[in-house]
This record gives sequence, structure tokens and C-alpha cells, in this order.
Amino acid sequence: MPFDYEANVLAVRTALRDTNTTTSNPDLSSGLTTRVRTIVIDDPERIGVRINDLPAVYIRVQAAEEDASSLGAPGPTGVRKFKDVTYELVGIYHRDGAHTTHATHLTEVYRLAENLEGTFQSRFTLSGTALWCHPASTNFGAFDLESGDRVKGFITLLKAKYLFR
Repeated sequence: MPFDYEANVLAVRTALRDTNTTTSNPDLSSGLTTRVRTIVIDDPERIGVRINDLPAVYIRVQAAEEDASSLGAPGPTGVRKFKDVTYELVGIYHRDGAHTTHATHLTEVYRLAENLEGTFQSRFTLSGTALWCHPASTNFGAFDLESGDRVKGFITLLKAKYLFR
């Protein structure tokens, strides 16, 4: 069987959705004035992000690399292979309600990034689909929406290692 990208990216989304509740520890929306509304597998640059969908986390596969040390067909009688996958998690934040200072807004962007990273530090096997995963890096910046609005956000690279047949 070839590597199942769809099932594995679904495990990433499931980990985020499972932690976006007030009873979860960690809670993806902990400390935010507006709870995360959207967690989807999609490319925010292509779908046209709407302001009323925010705060949001978008998930996509950035890159994958297979270990070539075990050449041959994978499968029940074939060789086992390792695959390193890098996911791009794009967090976009917009606060509902009253106008806030730039510093307050940034604090909430940082808090969302911290909560997202904490999700994968506590669920590092992605429900048993990965050997391990970890948030490797996070870059902060601004995003322009099709509506002309400019919002703050971040991109976290989540690296995961899989063993498959």
C-alpha cells in the first residue's frame, strides 16, 4: 500500500478538533476572546478566507520524504518504509467585538500559536498514526484577505514520522 496522505492529514485535523473544547486539556482556544471557529484541511491562499470564519486553522501537507533504505514494494509481505511529512498549519486570528490595541491582538495570536503547539506536544503520535510529531517552527506575520482586510496569523511547521508497509 502506498502512504495514505488523506488518512494522516485527517489525524492532524482530528487532534485539533478534539482539543477545541472547553473540557480539553490543552484547549486550542484557551485564553482567546473568540473560540476557534474553523479547522479545515485546505489552502487559505486558494479558498478565499472570510472574516466570519476566523479564528481559523488551515492544514495542508507541505512536503514528504521517504526513506530509501528499504527499497521494494510496500505491503503485508513487502518491506516497511519510513516517511517524514511536514504539515503546514496556518493559524489566522481575528477578534470579534470592540477595537483592540495592536499589542492585545498580537498577544492572542501568540496564545493561539502556543495552544496549537501544545496540542501536538500532548498528542505526539496523532492517535497512533505516527511514530511521533512535533511543531518544528512557527513564523508570525500578516495575511491579506480577499475582502481587503489584513489579519494577523502564523504558520507552524509540524513534522511527523511514519512507518508504513
